[in-house]
Amino acid sequence: LRTKGKGTYEITDSVNDALRESGLQEGLISVFVQHTSCSLILMENNKQRLGAQTLDFEQVELFKSQNNKSETIALHFDTEDTNQFCDFTEAVLEIVSKSGIKHGSVNLFTPHTTTAVVINESETGFINDFKKKIEELVPSDSYYEHDDWDLRTENMQEDENVNGRSHVRGTIIGSSGVTLPIINSELIIGRWQRLFFVELDCARSRRLFVQTQDLN
Repeated sequence: LRTKGKGTYEITDSVNDALRESGLQEGLISVFVQHTSCSLILMENNKQRLGAQTLDFEQVELFKSQNNKSETIALHFDTEDTNQFCDFTEAVLEIVSKSGIKHGSVNLFTPHTTTAVVINESETGFINDFKKKIEELVPSDSYYEHDDWDLRTENMQEDENVNGRSHVRGTIIGSSGVTLPIINSELIIGRWQRLFFVELDCARSRRLFVQTQDLN
């Protein structure tokens, strides 16, 4: 390893390559540095790009069929930021697995007008591109009649948010729900596809409904 001065150098890939080449199936690997002016440490990769987040949620069963394995579940959670991509793929996979459904489908639905449910890749570049382009298309600093209290008279409440941009963005995306098939007990989803709840407003308390349908 040739260093370029003081700093931290990641050797994880090199160690993994050596391990694969060794053909070792089980055992231990030791990594040793023979220089007194350096050291080895284990730490989180601080250069890792994280575009989407997984959130803690409360799962509430709303309905369970007495005739088959269909059920409706609500996930309650708090978002943290505008244009946040919340990844619920693993949660939905677990719900499908526990349902025991062999052939059917799963529906995801958001009841909030300033959010969206989308299927796309969990890649930081894409998510950053989305945030930049949606800001260009629907700028935050533009005038929105929805936020003009002197004109607006409909659907008002005391804690009304200034979120005209969020409603327009939600309509442009136009996806309040998605449906995926379940075949042979497996959720059919592409290799790079993930299930996202997208927060287009500010940090809020939200719900995502997951409904499994048993076709047997």
